[in-house]
Amino acid sequence: MQIELDNFIIHTDKDLDYLSEISKTLNSETKKVLDFFELKELKEKKNVVIYTDIQKYKAHKEEMGEDYQEWMCGDTMDGNINLLELTEAQKTKAHKNMTLKDFLQSVIHEFVHACQQEVNNDFKGLVWFWEALATNLSGQQDNCAEIKNCDFEKLKTDFNTVRGAYGYAYLLGDYMLKTYGQKKVLDYVKNPNKLRQDEDKIFNSAKNSQKREVNNF
Repeated sequence: MQIELDNFIIHTDKDLDYLSEISKTLNSETKKVLDFFELKELKEKKNVVIYTDIQKYKAHKEEMGEDYQEWMCGDTMDGNINLLELTEAQKTKAHKNMTLKDFLQSVIHEFVHACQQEVNNDFKGLVWFWEALATNLSGQQDNCAEIKNCDFEKLKTDFNTVRGAYGYAYLLGDYMLKTYGQKKVLDYVKNPNKLRQDEDKIFNSAKNSQKREVNNF
């Protein structure tokens, strides 16, 4: 079945009882994300593909040239917003406690990626930055990590193997947005080579800032 919205076409092979929540979330959050990237509109409507069978999602990941890991539940690798359906995600150890709120945040997380792709799709060595924006703009708050424990070189080169990578990304994004503001961060989106020049300085500043917050507590 398909549900067509102003900016999206939702595809699913089952009549999910929370489809209206997905539609409502996309409609309410679209402008905020577009405004952040200073996009008036999407180049074309985004397909939101909900995989209701985990085996089909695994096959999709393999078709995209990526080995499936059980923490994976969404991507934009083919230009669509691809999501593993909530109850299927809950069957995995990584997402057994996923709530509807978590799922809806994942929808927006992937939409952030889709918008960033439209501005500049150069993500080589910058996965941490892409995840920093996606976690912050989708409201996936994670303050559990301590940046001092982060191996930033590994985070840059092999993000998916770093334990707590998304927590580190969230904190770095939170620091950048609060310290530099939307305009500067968007400039890094548009000009990723500038970010490559500044990223070590940003990391050290964020680490020192977190250290000061702990000492002042």
